[in-house]
Amino acid sequence: MTVIIIIAVVGLLIYFGTRKKSEQTFIDNKQSSNTSTPSGQTNSTRQKFQSKISDLPFPDRIDAIVWHIKAIDKGLANNDLDLANLSYAKLIESIRQQNVTENGIFDDHLQTIRKEYDEFRAYYGLEYPQQFLPPSQRQKTQSASTIQNSPKPTVTSNNSKLKTLLSELGSKGHAEYPLLRKEYAVTSGMPYTDFSGWVIEQLKAKDYNSLYAFVKEYYLGKDSDTYSEQELKKTFEKFLTKNFKALFSNIDEQAIFEIQAFFILKRGIDDFNREFWIAEDKEAELLCKILSVYSFEIVPNSFEPLIKKANKFLREMRKDVEFWKDYKNYKIEELQNEYKLETTNGLEKKLKQINAGERLHFFDFATVYSYRKFWNGDSSYKTRSFGINELDSVKKISELGIFDSVNDINAIPEITSKGELKETAEKAGFEIKKSWTMDKIFENLMKSEQGQGFLQEFVKGKSILAFKDEYRNDLTIIFKHQEKIKRTVDLITMM
Repeated sequence: MTVIIIIAVVGLLIYFGTRKKSEQTFIDNKQSSNTSTPSGQTNSTRQKFQSKISDLPFPDRIDAIVWHIKAIDKGLANNDLDLANLSYAKLIESIRQQNVTENGIFDDHLQTIRKEYDEFRAYYGLEYPQQFLPPSQRQKTQSASTIQNSPKPTVTSNNSKLKTLLSELGSKGHAEYPLLRKEYAVTSGMPYTDFSGWVIEQLKAKDYNSLYAFVKEYYLGKDSDTYSEQELKKTFEKFLTKNFKALFSNIDEQAIFEIQAFFILKRGIDDFNREFWIAEDKEAELLCKILSVYSFEIVPNSFEPLIKKANKFLREMRKDVEFWKDYKNYKIEELQNEYKLETTNGLEKKLKQINAGERLHFFDFATVYSYRKFWNGDSSYKTRSFGINELDSVKKISELGIFDSVNDINAIPEITSKGELKETAEKAGFEIKKSWTMDKIFENLMKSEQGQGFLQEFVKGKSILAFKDEYRNDLTIIFKHQEKIKRTVDLITMM
């Protein structure tokens, strides 16, 4: 009995001793987290703030969001609080903008991240980054920019011209969002057609009220609210102050309008995150193709603030993402004062006759140093994201006189898919092996009169264009011009 009592007493002593130690540890940790050094970091270097936002699902296509999340994780891992703090603010702004585009599907994510960000700043005693505060709360600083902005207009929404445009579209576009393509999800923001001509028409007339009505419908659609409209109005008015002409000493005025239209239609009137446009196969490459039909002279000093902005962005991104380490800094010495384009047969003059989206459509046929002889008017996703109606566009391009309309069975491998040709041939009674390539299928069909007859029927009714040989050298010259102007165009997207 005595032994049992002794064991019970010892057990109770161990229990209360352990509990007391545990409670003291909790108090110590709480005191440690609440006590900050003057630099804003905790006294205990062993304790770090733990982020959980990397567990939130976001589509891989939203590059900026994914990059900012990785930057937060890296900043916390390396105790780089400035990087983490700035990346949190950038992430929230990226998601806020994406949430507008995606009709509020990220509301819960946004609330979760804002809550975590508040906890992060409270944990380390950090201020909200000034550049992301509302304008009224920011400290006024002098800009080092050498670019003089244009006067800021005040716009109101005038729907009269927009109503005319929408009536012309009729039921061709999306039922609820008539400026968008009906075959794509609304969240893709895919325009129904090339609106650059209409946008430029308003820019030339300085009819900013009608243009704002278009921008409001194009950016917000039917899901707009008062706050979103007010913010968009401020952003649009600020965008109109951007003085693109100050970058050039000599350039066709139409090129300036096409630059402005590009920013509007690619939803780039807001400065935030537009630096990502310089990435490979991104928006800067599209703008380069649009501008590659122009000769122009620049004012190098006007590019200095754009160079600083681009290089600052690259320095930040190299810290977080291996992808950006291959991108070299921009230097004013690499810019040429004059970029002159001279061709033999005037292909660039022909391409100036069509709108910017239609010009991009042409370059879907002809990428740098690689173009086909035949074309059926197929388009790339990136061109469609700017805005194109393939049927209307091909008609205009075919009227330029740089293609011949043909009915040539040799065009088949270039204007159709293996699946379409295989399926159609099998329905016609031909045996096609699954392992055969497109060229192999075509080659075997060409071996017999019956096969050639089938191919003749196959191309009937198909719109096939053949690029004229006389313009091939001109096209090569334009390709070289694109290479020369590319990094200068990159900097234009920094405006």
